[in-house]
Amino acid sequence: MILKTPKSNIIFSFYVIITYLIGLFPILTFGMRSILTISWVFFGLLNIDFKKKYENNLNKKYLLYLLFSILPFVCLCLTLLYSENLEVGVRRLTQILPFVIFPIIFYLNKERIEKRMINRILWGFSISVLILVFYQIICVLFNLDILLADLTKEEIISNRLGDKLIIDQNTVSVIKTRRFRSFLLRLVDTHPTYQGLWGVFSIFFLVKQGLILIRSKKNIGFCVLIASGVLLFWLFIISSRMPVISLVIAGFYSAVVLKRVQIKKQLLFIATTIFLLTIGYFSVTPFKVRVDEVINYKFEMPTENEKSYNHSSVNVRNGIYTCALSIVKDNLLFGVGVGDSQDELNTCYNNKIGAKIYTWHNYNTHNQFLFFIVASGIIGLLIFLILIFQHWRIAIENVNQIHLYFISIIILVSLTENILSRSDGVMFFAFFSSLFLFNVKRFNDNS
Repeated sequence: MILKTPKSNIIFSFYVIITYLIGLFPILTFGMRSILTISWVFFGLLNIDFKKKYENNLNKKYLLYLLFSILPFVCLCLTLLYSENLEVGVRRLTQILPFVIFPIIFYLNKERIEKRMINRILWGFSISVLILVFYQIICVLFNLDILLADLTKEEIISNRLGDKLIIDQNTVSVIKTRRFRSFLLRLVDTHPTYQGLWGVFSIFFLVKQGLILIRSKKNIGFCVLIASGVLLFWLFIISSRMPVISLVIAGFYSAVVLKRVQIKKQLLFIATTIFLLTIGYFSVTPFKVRVDEVINYKFEMPTENEKSYNHSSVNVRNGIYTCALSIVKDNLLFGVGVGDSQDELNTCYNNKIGAKIYTWHNYNTHNQFLFFIVASGIIGLLIFLILIFQHWRIAIENVNQIHLYFISIIILVSLTENILSRSDGVMFFAFFSSLFLFNVKRFNDNS
């Protein structure tokens, strides 16, 4: 056993403390995230134990994990060779740098990761999500008069409803839901989808911990379950459809695959899920509005004329996916390059669809798998899928339910969102995927 010097103890302590602080990223500003990440890299490099001996097979296995983890980023970097818009490409790669930074540092310090450390990080993350949610709830309560007020003149004009004597209640609900979600986005600068992603991950962890505490006859377990209930309620309020769906599917899947839940409990889970979704649909207006968009789905593009707009999150996505697949068809092998992917999408929106809504924002592919195939072709997509598969395989091999649940919600939410397009998603994926992957002392639900 190698004894640590006082200096190495101090360095290790700073590395661990900063790791815990990074786990609080839901309540950290983007600037603080960057400062902490740079500091973490610095102490992580100083903390490397070069004298530590490992078995050759173990070294090769973790080196392979590292290779799989960084290859998608490397593949995107190579597309700069044929991207015309290098400035955008470099900026995009800079935004997703955590995708490669976290795997490397966790790999170099893999022997330092223990179950207790991971558990504390998960607790810290979940508590930070709760703080974020409670802060928003308080702000919403103080602004109810604004959020529930009648449609403003500006809203009526911008939605081209000025010529209507009576505006139907469904239209009013849709506009007020957009108002509410815009209010939250301005308030915390975090899109409801990412809040939903963080929320469903925290709910799963808190429910598991709450039940463990209750079985240990600790009353605080009931408080933990209540906290998870608050997060679930907030998911309905912010109407995050895919995160709610992923919570149900991934939770059930991870329990069944690892055989942690008996048939009776599985049936109870299904019945409870149906009950909660039904209650949420009929009692929470924002959630009902968003679900109705899917229920009333028609394959149509956003349209507009002098008198009205016809756009929703669903038909806007129809246009996005139509254009993305069109680009893929013409650039299947290597894609158009990370720098040109958005330009190509914008050109398609303008030429093939023409709806003004596509000029309001830069609408990405809204599907992480589509992003990789548009930017780097079928090769880039296969590399990303290999990474996802490795996480799935390792989680099952190590009977790690939280890891399996994590990668399951990533897969599901990636079907409708570019998780890696924002710091909120990159931090979540890169930090936790690396944390679960690179630990020599295997963390699992039974250890």
